[in-house]
Amino acid sequence: MMKRFLADYRYITILWFALAFVPVLLNVWIAGRFNNYLIFDGVFWHTIRQLPLYVAYPDEYFDTNHYGVLFSAVIAPFAILPKWLGCSLWIIANAGFLYWAVRQLPLSKKGIIVVLLIAAHDLYTAASMQQFNISVIGLLVGAFVFVERKQSHWATLLIVIGTLTKLYGIVGLAFFFFAQDKWRFVWSGLLWLGALFCLPMLYSSGEYVVQAYYDWYASLSEKNVSNLGTATYNLQNLSVLGFLQRTGIYNNNGVVILIGLLLLGLCFLKFKKYKDLDFRLLMLSAVSMFLCLFSTGTENSTYVVAYVGIGIWFAVSRLPQWLKVVLLVGAILGSLSPTDIFKPLKEGYIIRYSLRAVPVMLVWLAVIWEGFWGVGDTKEMRKI
Repeated sequence: MMKRFLADYRYITILWFALAFVPVLLNVWIAGRFNNYLIFDGVFWHTIRQLPLYVAYPDEYFDTNHYGVLFSAVIAPFAILPKWLGCSLWIIANAGFLYWAVRQLPLSKKGIIVVLLIAAHDLYTAASMQQFNISVIGLLVGAFVFVERKQSHWATLLIVIGTLTKLYGIVGLAFFFFAQDKWRFVWSGLLWLGALFCLPMLYSSGEYVVQAYYDWYASLSEKNVSNLGTATYNLQNLSVLGFLQRTGIYNNNGVVILIGLLLLGLCFLKFKKYKDLDFRLLMLSAVSMFLCLFSTGTENSTYVVAYVGIGIWFAVSRLPQWLKVVLLVGAILGSLSPTDIFKPLKEGYIIRYSLRAVPVMLVWLAVIWEGFWGVGDTKEMRKI
């Protein structure tokens, strides 16, 4: 049965979009609960009216916006529709974009299906929260694909969109090292940055957009401070930073992030390995997981970003199969940890100590080890 599943795109496609549609049915159509989408929708309408983007609007939704003003252009096609319809299409469009991006990866059919399957549960988690994180990893994967195709002008477009909407996209600059058309990468990136910075000015004003970016920086700084809380049921900072802080092991985020960057950077210093496609894919995997592991803003719905990376790792890794399976089982248990399967442990241990990050961190360390000492040094081919 599993061999048949891994040999035909139809099964994973049905599963993938079913997992995206279920939240539409349950949360949007039946329960009418889609608060996060209302925040996104508000970014467009507040920009049109030139209202502050980073203050509370309790009459419209709970919580506050933390997305850049460019996000108003991204959400615009959905925001002009009735709320329920816009939200429904938003969820499906995000799932469809990530599906498209993964399908473009230079992997075998079996490898692509494995990536989608490993990420499927976290797709459902993110879709249930109407999260843009689904497209954040789609933008990152798409940028990698365009670099591989020597089309850096499209890669930089996706990187700039990701950067000016949620900042996470900036890690896509790491793919500059793999680009064979580096000058095009640089000049196209600068052109896209200028064009997309100015785009919201077409329906607001120059002064408003510039001020919005200043306010965005202040908003992200304040959010970073609030995410550092150690409250028992703090659903933010479910990262390795949160794990080290909440367990009392270490409490200097700057040092931990620096160590993470140094470990990742050591892999990128292995210039001779750049010619190995599996090595480049491993680095895409490492960058994806890095986003979740070293951010105080990581929550359960952010982990779709990491689990696409875990799927890519599993597809290309040349580690012993038993070790891969052990690490993957740990990661799957981590993916299931927010569910009622782990209800007795969820609030008191898993969330309180950010244990969600631990199995992903182990996979990330395996990727770093293999990237530095393994893949690219032998002629052994991937197993999937």
